[in-house]
Amino acid sequence: MKLGIIVVYAVKQENDKLLELHLSQIEKHTHVPYTIYGSANRLLPEFRQKLMQHPKVKICECEHTELRDAAEHGFYLEQLVKCAILDNVTHLAILHVDSFPIRSDWAEELAGKLSDHCVLAATIRDEEYDRKPFTACMFFHRDFYLKYHPTFQLSRGELSSQPYKKYLSEFGPIYESGIGYGFTIRREGLTWHPLVRSNRGEDHHIIGSIYGDLIFHLGSANREIKCFPRDDVQFFEIGRVRKKLVALRKSIAVLLPNMLRRQVDNFLPRTVVDFLFPQYRSNEQAFRIVRERLLNDPESYLNFLKTGKLQ
Repeated sequence: MKLGIIVVYAVKQENDKLLELHLSQIEKHTHVPYTIYGSANRLLPEFRQKLMQHPKVKICECEHTELRDAAEHGFYLEQLVKCAILDNVTHLAILHVDSFPIRSDWAEELAGKLSDHCVLAATIRDEEYDRKPFTACMFFHRDFYLKYHPTFQLSRGELSSQPYKKYLSEFGPIYESGIGYGFTIRREGLTWHPLVRSNRGEDHHIIGSIYGDLIFHLGSANREIKCFPRDDVQFFEIGRVRKKLVALRKSIAVLLPNMLRRQVDNFLPRTVVDFLFPQYRSNEQAFRIVRERLLNDPESYLNFLKTGKLQ
């Protein structure tokens, strides 16, 4: 196996230790030959320098885009995958900057799930509300890519097509990077192996997740607004959220499409956003707590997530 690990490196200043943990965990748990293919278009200079000095990281000079969020992520992933394919990797793994393997046979285990018919192994964030491959970890063979040419984002023609509308009605996925791979697999009559959430301990229903007992994902480390499936029914509450406020927020927010909710802070004051969507603030609080616990003692916290036992 010659593994190409694909990562779009977008790292906030306060997440420097998270970047180090991501790199060290990949090195610790990857025992097959590998190269990390990374984009650094909007990366801070000190982080770019750190990656350039890493012996396993290859910075790919990607074409720049003004797109943001999922569209930007998919735009850079497309270029990174092509870069890895040109280097003749046999297998490709997509990771986020806040995701990494936690078991030393992860690559071999995921490669063993692949076949001519089962062409992808990937995390799935929510089996009921978001049934698509999720790019916190996606693993596939180069032959799948070369034969079917899947894309992370879909064209306007594909989005308006009857096969895509059928895919939406069957699986109801959130439109993010990864949806194009899920759609291609469904359209071609193929299958994929989902890595479902396997936490035995948790501080949040999404933030700080273990998938398939193989992959950790912190969640939304580079997002300003942190919204997830099931937010409306599974609040992380540090403080008390008044029932009347929650009921009012639901009655208003339910009218807004999911994609619009993610952009709402671009045109509404922060106080209004917090009123309409109190889960955003509670998710941010949860993120900071989980990140602190993780970075203070990674081994202990990962063990808690895997086993539910506090050391």
